[in-house]
Amino acid sequence: LGSWELNLVNNQLTWSDEVYRIFGLEPQEFSATYEAFLEAVHPDDRAAVDAAYSGSLREGRDSYEIEHRVVRRSSGEIRIVHEKCEHFRNEDGQIVRSAGMVHDITERKRAEEAIQHITDDLLRSNAELEQFAYVASHDLQEPLRMISSYVQLLAKRYQGKLDSDADEFIAFAVEGATRMQNLINDLLAYSRVGMRGNPFTPVSGEYLLEEALSNLQLTIQENGAQMTHDPLPVVKGDPIQLVQVFQNLLVNAIKFRGPEPPCVHMSARPAGNEWIFSVRDNGIGLDPKFAERIFTIFQRLNDRAAYPGTGIGLAVCKRIIQRHGGRIWVESQPDKGSTFYFTLPVKGTD
Repeated sequence: LGSWELNLVNNQLTWSDEVYRIFGLEPQEFSATYEAFLEAVHPDDRAAVDAAYSGSLREGRDSYEIEHRVVRRSSGEIRIVHEKCEHFRNEDGQIVRSAGMVHDITERKRAEEAIQHITDDLLRSNAELEQFAYVASHDLQEPLRMISSYVQLLAKRYQGKLDSDADEFIAFAVEGATRMQNLINDLLAYSRVGMRGNPFTPVSGEYLLEEALSNLQLTIQENGAQMTHDPLPVVKGDPIQLVQVFQNLLVNAIKFRGPEPPCVHMSARPAGNEWIFSVRDNGIGLDPKFAERIFTIFQRLNDRAAYPGTGIGLAVCKRIIQRHGGRIWVESQPDKGSTFYFTLPVKGTD
């Protein structure tokens, strides 16, 4: 951090050693005037720097600050600096002296540009992947529908008319086609989270839960599940996607049940500008070492035959919650149930 001082009476400019280093000059190479300083400023920034300083004097302001480039005379290297200046007045109120600080922010600016470049690349790559997933899944629908139709036709016409191996092979084909259809549908849902979201609006947590429970009415009855909840707040978000989060978490709580009928309880508590929701169950639980893995797409911890599914549901929940600026996590122990937590912004919070 360098410092300088300009006497406006005699146009004498004084620099600290650090300012000389930043500008790449030796004291004997510098005539120590305001005009000489402007010569060291990058040509494209010179007018703005002069306007900032001269304008502050003309308008009688006490200070100003500006970022600009300088060109080192010795090497031609361009550096970026942040300058801050204060003016001092005589007894008559006239500005007679200016003093300022010079901070070389080149490395910080380069780091910011690198981070921005990486961020832009990641956003572009993510958008391209979302588009690819959507197009690929969509384009796979028709050929898969045809395969599935013909396989089911084989099963209908020739079941029991061929040998037992043929029946088994046809059953495998039907199961595989059905599973692939489910995977494609879930992959489409996953890709749509970022592409087809609705604007955020205030929405009641009670409404979200009511919609999810209505969609799961048959599943709840078949499993004898007991669903309870505390009063739920109004939040800000995409109602359609949030219903999906509620529904996916409730489905998991019912699916991964233990020997007892499922008991699921939902609640929420305030935490600053967000609400922390929780979905607690009495199911089979999971090893804490898998607490992050389960939110990865296509990751499964349990046997498909015992617990059917594609392994996308929690990944979809994570993407939706992240789109809302929140977090999602789980606390669990084997055979002791699980509690899933996620955060959503308070109504009216940007």
